[in-house]
Formats: sequence, C-alpha cells, structure tokens
Amino acid sequence: MKYDRNKIAIGHYLSKTNIHLRDDNVKIAFGDEFDITDVLKNNQVEILFHQKNYTFDRDILEGAIIALSH
Repeated sequence: MKYDRNKIAIGHYLSKTNIHLRDDNVKIAFGDEFDITDVLKNNQVEILFHQKNYTFDRDILEGAIIALSH
C-alpha cells in the first residue's frame, strides 16, 4: 500500500500555510508543528498545539499541512 502524505491521520504535522480557527482564536503559522491526536467522525480532527487541545474542521487542514510522522 502506498503512503499518502495528504491523508489526515493521527500523527505529527507541519503547517505549510497560516491556519486560523476563529472560534478559539487559534493561529497556526507557516512552519509551526503540531500533533493530530484524534480523527473525529463529524469531519473534524483534534489537535495538540502548545500543550492545548483544539478541534479543527478537517477541510481547513487538508492541503495546508505536511505529515512529518504517523
């Protein structure tokens, strides 16, 4: 099975653009690293960024992150 770098799964990621979550006033800048800790059923993912958990819509992250490890 071929590894898909664009598939969102639990792991460590690098932002390749600026990402903003308005509800929690969270800004992930280009080059920031974070962990996806859970892939939720409602098209959302839970991330760990600066020792805090946040929920992001999966669509916001697709194409904006690079997987560093799974």
